[in-house]
Amino acid sequence: MSYKYIDPDKISEMLFGDDSYIVEFCEAGITSFSEFNENFSTHLLNRNMKELRNAGHKIKPGAQMMGADEIVDEYTKARTMLEDNASTEKLEQSVQAMDAICSAILEELNTLSKEYK
Repeated sequence: MSYKYIDPDKISEMLFGDDSYIVEFCEAGITSFSEFNENFSTHLLNRNMKELRNAGHKIKPGAQMMGADEIVDEYTKARTMLEDNASTEKLEQSVQAMDAICSAILEELNTLSKEYK
């Protein structure tokens, strides 16, 4: 499989190529990205900057470790839109973009996990 968002080599290197650690990391990532995606949508559409930041700060290190910079980019863009009091339509577009990114990452983590089981 071709990976668009995560970097399997980076993950493997970080976890010393240990199959069980890679599977565990992927499973934890699936949980974290699912929770983040739900929280991102809720807090952005509710215009709750404090909780949006909390969600972003939780996911940012993991996303960066696996090479998923698109998460950080979209999160940063959403924060800026919220600060600028963007229209609800713009915020909904960001939610859709983040949902697409997170869905792809979840699929990639699932695939990577299966490769190491």
